[in-house]
Order: sequence, then structure tokens, then C-alpha cells
Amino acid sequence: SVDRLWREHLYAMDGLRQSVHLRSYGQKDPLVEYKTEARDMFIELMANIKEEVCRSIFLTASSLESVQNLLRSLPTEASHQMANALGLDPSIVGAGDMVSEVNAEVSQEEKARPIRSGPKVGRNDPCPCGSGKKYKKCCGR
Repeated sequence: SVDRLWREHLYAMDGLRQSVHLRSYGQKDPLVEYKTEARDMFIELMANIKEEVCRSIFLTASSLESVQNLLRSLPTEASHQMANALGLDPSIVGAGDMVSEVNAEVSQEEKARPIRSGPKVGRNDPCPCGSGKKYKKCCGR
């Protein structure tokens, strides 16, 4: 389960923390080594969690049709990844493509435009706050 994977990851991180100081004998910065090793271990943890979730979904599915219905209800990218992980044909998620296209169009329409009370201030123009500095050095940060 995911809890088991998380506990194993924490135990591995403890072991890494205790053993990383030995890397200084090899003229390597222990902090940098710890960060890189921890990042690699986290990426491995996430891959294991994804695999475990896909496995549990596949095992709990009563039939192939219920898996296909689940994939159709998911967003496109996630459903393609899950279909590939389960070894299914990604073409069964065609309905999800149309749903994601509609959602993308709606999200583009909903983007709010900024409301300006005056003309647009250029980066090298004096700041409108009255400080006398250039806008890029004052309020434009």
C-alpha cells in the first residue's frame, strides 16, 4: 500500500542521513550529495506509488468495461498514462480527449484581463508611485 511505501521511504531517508557524511572523505559536499540522493529516492517513491495505484485499480476492477469507463472519465493525459501502465490500448480514451478540449476552451475564455486605470507603464518609464525611480527598479519587480 501507499503507507508501506511511504514508511520504507522514510526509513531509507534516515539511512541516507546517517551515511551521507562518509561522502566527505571522497571530497564531495555531503549536503549536495544528500539533496541529489534524496531527490532520486523521491522520484523512485512517486513511480512506485503510481505503479501501486494502477495495480490496485486493475485488481479491484470487476471487468474490462469498468476500467474503460474509468479511463474515459479521467483527464486525457492521466488516462493515457494509466492505460499504458495497465497495458491497454490508449485509443479507448477517445471520449476523454473531447472533454479535455472543451475544458481547455472554457478555461481560455475565463481568463481575467487586468484592469488598468491609466495607460500601460513601460519598464524604463518613471514609476507612477512618485518615487522617481524607474518602474523596473521600483514597483515593477
